[in-house]
Amino acid sequence: MPLEAGNTAPSLSTTYADQTDTDQNIAEALANGPVVVGLYKSSCAASKAMMPLLNRLKDRYQDAGLGVFGVAQDSANVTRSFVRRTGINYPILIEGDDYPISRAFDIFATPTIYVIDQAGQITYSTMGFLRDQFNDIAAAVAHALGQEPETMVSDDEEDIPRFVPG
Repeated sequence: MPLEAGNTAPSLSTTYADQTDTDQNIAEALANGPVVVGLYKSSCAASKAMMPLLNRLKDRYQDAGLGVFGVAQDSANVTRSFVRRTGINYPILIEGDDYPISRAFDIFATPTIYVIDQAGQITYSTMGFLRDQFNDIAAAVAHALGQEPETMVSDDEEDIPRFVPG
């Protein structure tokens, strides 16, 4: 059963290379503030819709201490291509063929998004893509940072679908 809000996040102390071959460590980022972790597969239509939206969280809350990480269930080459095509501006960890991060969270669908507070507790989780859920993710991030929630996706953004099947 996938981990969900209220669960303790798995240990995230292993270092992984990202799409630029830079070492990244989620546990180290948690020392600075909450993190958003988005696990995805580039061939998943719902992942293609969700993962670029995480840029908005990074851009809005990075200065307040938020860390944003993607976790690719793809090769480094496929991941770099996905990042170029989608304009992602946060680290995407290459977890490798054994999917250690995905297995630690016990996910069964992509994308799966987690908000983890500094204490290592999952405060929000969601699977798939529903546009309205993105504002729920943003509200969980704002709460973890002690800030008032803001609308991150509005109804008039017609280029963002309301729902994308996985």
